[in-house]
Amino acid sequence: MSYDRPDHHTRKAKAQGFAARSVFKLEELDQRFRLARPGASAVDLGCFPGSWSRYLIQKQMKVVGVDLKAPAFGGATWITRSVMEVEAEELLAIVGPVALFVSDMAPNTSGNRFTDHMRQIALAERALALAETCLQPGGAFVAKVFDGEEANTFVKSIEARFRTCKRVKPDATRDRSVEFFVVGTGFTGGPAKGAESTGPA
Repeated sequence: MSYDRPDHHTRKAKAQGFAARSVFKLEELDQRFRLARPGASAVDLGCFPGSWSRYLIQKQMKVVGVDLKAPAFGGATWITRSVMEVEAEELLAIVGPVALFVSDMAPNTSGNRFTDHMRQIALAERALALAETCLQPGGAFVAKVFDGEEANTFVKSIEARFRTCKRVKPDATRDRSVEFFVVGTGFTGGPAKGAESTGPA
């Protein structure tokens, strides 16, 4: 399935100086959950080509982006390695305790829905593992997930570590996409007693 034809969100993103339409997904999540906090630190996993990082920079956050390629602009610290090779201590040394962890990571898709789902879950789990060490109490976490049989298990792992957890499919998500985003707010650092959990938005 090809997404080569520019749609409204793609044209709008280019007009506003963003490299990808995905910026509007983060913008919607930010508006709903008040994720971006001026002066606070953020980590953007899977940051290339940079739309999410640029958005957070514009919100006056101190950003570290991780991806195999670095976005072609400044204003953030770029780590150009696989997220599997990056350690939490390295992130903490750059920005200190993190207020917001975001992951728009996705694998190179194979066309096999189950395989792609499992590979994407592995990336989301890696994001959560880094966030558990780096997030400050009360911090927020956003991760892309491909829906599938392990999705609910991953969502439950967010429910156990955050006061609130929501599954969201932003308006800018393509209709045929299997992706959704899980948003955790109020990081507790571990299994939360009486954690509030809500179903699909």
